[in-house]
Amino acid sequence: MSTYCMYARAMGSRWRSLPWAIRRVHADTPWRLLIGRASVRRGAGVLSRLAGWAFAFPPAQVAAACRVEFRDTPGGGERWFRRFGGHPMSSVLSFEEGRLYERFGLLKCELECEKRGLALVIKCRRAWLLGAPLPAFLVPQVIASEKERDGRFLFRVHIRIPLAGLIAAYHGTLDAA
Repeated sequence: MSTYCMYARAMGSRWRSLPWAIRRVHADTPWRLLIGRASVRRGAGVLSRLAGWAFAFPPAQVAAACRVEFRDTPGGGERWFRRFGGHPMSSVLSFEEGRLYERFGLLKCELECEKRGLALVIKCRRAWLLGAPLPAFLVPQVIASEKERDGRFLFRVHIRIPLAGLIAAYHGTLDAA
């Protein structure tokens, strides 16, 4: 089990000032399960659809059942198993040399976490495909936010690539199972 959750490591002392609903979702335990509802939008262009397929983003859906399972990995990271309306998607978060990364298969993104108001905002700073750095026009523009409303955990993720436009956008609520 890790000493701190991935986001807590990346944010340091700022982590404690986030609302309890956010910190609870990312609790420092070797296994967590969350369930809720999510809606997904997908880009319509050919490049967008191809990128969405290549990285296994879920199809468009409204208020679908959503499940997220977090498991510690042997290297000290965290694997996220997501299921949107039955469609699986997974990634691995790792904290390496003071930086937070998320890997989707052959794509590795460096993430930046910040507190904005009472929300956690996560952005992709740089990316590598097959270990090679991507030029800025190919780096996914990811903006994710997490917040609490009436004690509930809400998330919103928007992913686009400058050349292709919107790849996927999803939002919803999750609660501990």
